[in-house]
Amino acid sequence: MPIGLSESDPRRCDQLARQRLGARASSVFPPPLRPTLVAATHADLAAGRGKGVSAQAWNLFARVRDLGDLLGERVEWRQRLVEVHPELSFLALNDDEPLPTSKHRIDGIYRRRAVVIGVFGMPAIESAVEQLAGSRVKEGDMFDASAALWSARRQAEGSGVCLPASPLLDARGLPMRIVF
Repeated sequence: MPIGLSESDPRRCDQLARQRLGARASSVFPPPLRPTLVAATHADLAAGRGKGVSAQAWNLFARVRDLGDLLGERVEWRQRLVEVHPELSFLALNDDEPLPTSKHRIDGIYRRRAVVIGVFGMPAIESAVEQLAGSRVKEGDMFDASAALWSARRQAEGSGVCLPASPLLDARGLPMRIVF
């Protein structure tokens, strides 16, 4: 989930993430601009400053708004709760090379599975797959969550990478950054 949001311009962290990901840059979706979070419906958004926001992105607006509200109330969480992008995590796990294919392709799933097994081991993956059996969670999303967990652990240990290295704060005082 995006945390620090821009008022009007693209965030520097997203631009840097796209640069690092090269051919996988399209996996970094533009987050909502802070003023668009007040829209009550997707139609309201399209009529205002949110032209071009996909229905998929719109479906995340309430969660982005809730997360921003939570961090507005719990100031002490602002440095501990960080935004992560799974493709950047996979980039770091793959010797700074972006994975060549999407998680929606079978070869992309197999590559992500191999990377995650290398980090967490096969028993952890088997356990997660078993626990998720019968749910609507897709295997690719499970691997994304695993990569995000790896990045969160690195950040907690002080070895995470932050884009940009010195993030700006948004209008609510939240850092506009992605860590991995």
